[in-house]
Amino acid sequence: MKLFETLGIAGMRSVAVCGAGGKTTVLYALAEEARRQNQRVLVTTSTHILQPENTERLHFYEEQQLDTVESICIPGQISVIGTPCGDKKITGLNPMTLDDATKAADVVLYEADGSKRLPVKCHKDTEPVIWFGTEAVICVLGLSALGQSAHSTCHRWQLDPLFSLQPQKRLDADDFIRLALECRQKAGYPHIFVVCLNQCDNTALRWQAQCIAAGLSIHGIACTASCFSAETPEIAAL
Repeated sequence: MKLFETLGIAGMRSVAVCGAGGKTTVLYALAEEARRQNQRVLVTTSTHILQPENTERLHFYEEQQLDTVESICIPGQISVIGTPCGDKKITGLNPMTLDDATKAADVVLYEADGSKRLPVKCHKDTEPVIWFGTEAVICVLGLSALGQSAHSTCHRWQLDPLFSLQPQKRLDADDFIRLALECRQKAGYPHIFVVCLNQCDNTALRWQAQCIAAGLSIHGIACTASCFSAETPEIAAL
């Protein structure tokens, strides 16, 4: 599985992951792929993220306890940096540490918003938090929201003009296209912006994903479909 290549972000050194429906899964899948290539991988957040458990391949470091970022940039290891803030979550880096991290690591991956574990979301004006110098933004949307009501599957559904009028509206391909375009607008430019349609677990969802991808291609947005729930994760360009 070649995530960076399929997403069209091969060679990118600073990548933000935002949206909902498997965002953290995509983040760490990218980190693991880079780690297996013996790269120096740093993971963090511009907002909040769950603090991971240490493993043989992944280590969490508190920013305040670091002497230098270079000291934890170890080839073949995922280094997660942040500051514990309660509820088993961490906040991200200050601008000076971020600058050092970008210079020291081969790739910096960070989560740029929250979603309350729902499959899709609308962004408030301050989200996603995209750092200066970011080369690529990945918007993750969970296909499990298709056919479900907006108020039960969309984080901050009240911010969407259509959903605010029709909270019971069942999400369709046009809604996914609108949410992706809204995310691109809030993320800003000039980085590469791609959409990852996650939770593509069956043939019916794959057909829906192709419809969404066709609609977004009109706006110059490339899409992939992914499934991380199977024993062998899959991702494919649409």
